Amino acid sequence: MSSLDILPKELLEIIFNLCDVYTVLQLRRVCKKFDIISSYVLNKKSNHLLVTNQMSKKFRDRCKPELSSYKYKFITHYNWKCGTPLKYGMNKLGFRKTTRDIRINKKCLKMTKNFIWLYDYDILSAVKRAKNGNITNTIKYGTCDCQFSSIAYCNDIIISGHEDGSIKHWRVGSRKNINLEQLKTHFNVYGEYVSNIEATTQHIISSSSNLIKIQKNTFEDDDSAEENEPIYKGKKLIQSISLDSTETKVAASTEESFLIYDIGANCLVMDERINDNTCSQLLWEDPHTILMLYERQIQKMDTRTLKLVRTWDAFVLNNNPNLHSFSSDYLYTIMTGTNIGSVLLWDQRFNNCIQTYQISFFNLFRSNPILSVQFDSTHMYATTELRDVIQLNFRDRVTFNSAQRKEYFSNFI
Repeated sequence: MSSLDILPKELLEIIFNLCDVYTVLQLRRVCKKFDIISSYVLNKKSNHLLVTNQMSKKFRDRCKPELSSYKYKFITHYNWKCGTPLKYGMNKLGFRKTTRDIRINKKCLKMTKNFIWLYDYDILSAVKRAKNGNITNTIKYGTCDCQFSSIAYCNDIIISGHEDGSIKHWRVGSRKNINLEQLKTHFNVYGEYVSNIEATTQHIISSSSNLIKIQKNTFEDDDSAEENEPIYKGKKLIQSISLDSTETKVAASTEESFLIYDIGANCLVMDERINDNTCSQLLWEDPHTILMLYERQIQKMDTRTLKLVRTWDAFVLNNNPNLHSFSSDYLYTIMTGTNIGSVLLWDQRFNNCIQTYQISFFNLFRSNPILSVQFDSTHMYATTELRDVIQLNFRDRVTFNSAQRKEYFSNFI
């Protein structure tokens, strides 16, 4: 028996935790006991990395592939932070037909584990993701007689809102069927376009210009699923709605106030003016915090105190961008699209933006804003106003020889 065998596991964990990642990786090779303790320590260290944490179930549900190797976790973190992805662009989705399209087509991308969902005018597309997470040439299309204006995802079903006020259900058909199947249509939900939509297994929450409605998420042909009284009716335009992680409350932002509605209790629990600015998009991170996107900043609000607890400003950036869209990993990382064709990476543990990815560039006639952005632990997808669909792959770019590997991993304590 060696002297190391006498040391308790808890003490070895403390010692290993003081070592850098490269040393801990080397300790895994010593013996089975060291391998178990090293794996535990590496797991804790990797949970503090950027993007690759995979802590939230909601985030893991769209990760493909998930990062199980400590080596890939740290290398992928390096790629995100240093801005060294592999870039791939798809053909344009199509062309906008009216000025009004620009207003209702801003959030036209939805990312799931197996597909990237996109809509453009009256076409819904499902672009397949390969095992390594990259998008493929396998594209399925669904068309309808009215323009798409919003989409949500629930249990392998896409629920879409439309310009004529209807809500439809879609799913990917069989391998032989190249089109998307339209399963159900709720007619006459609104007298105008459905600007925002969220869905749970029980409910569909949607909004038009100044109304918010909740209806049953069902395929049955009953009147209660078609016609509902609004749960909110205001005078100002509703900008965004978002479900909390427990799917029991919905938040909404308007041009004049911030709302929280309790679905279970069927009551409005908050209707207040937070500040003088208009929040363009909400994202409910966990039961107690909501991220709020403004033209020049991101703010985080604690719903228990209704206080704004953090602010990240775009004012400090040299290129002075406006923020158009955002997405989160529900822990540390936020990504925002801008009006100048770039995507900004934010770490909530820091005050300033830590990386910029230039997706598209100005031309002589117009800029190309990022209208929608989504990401998982290894990939980012963005759509632009000129209808480009861009993929960035952060998993496979950097390779290390033994000396570089030691130098790199030694930086992580």
